[in-house]
Amino acid sequence: MENALINAVTNCSREDGWSNLAEVGAYLRKHNVRYGKLSKFVASYAHIVETRIDNEIQPPVAYARVLGRE
Repeated sequence: MENALINAVTNCSREDGWSNLAEVGAYLRKHNVRYGKLSKFVASYAHIVETRIDNEIQPPVAYARVLGRE
């Protein structure tokens, strides 16, 4: 599962290394990864993926990036 998440975040990332979490979820579903609630799934891998929420846009958007790839 860790590799699937790393691949999803990496493949969905923009130039700054951050990936829209909704796109990460779509990538995982497309590759038949079952995860339940996406935010809880990603949070369980906090040792490899960090997240942030942009509250300046409405609705707020969550992002993720692989740690160590800033």
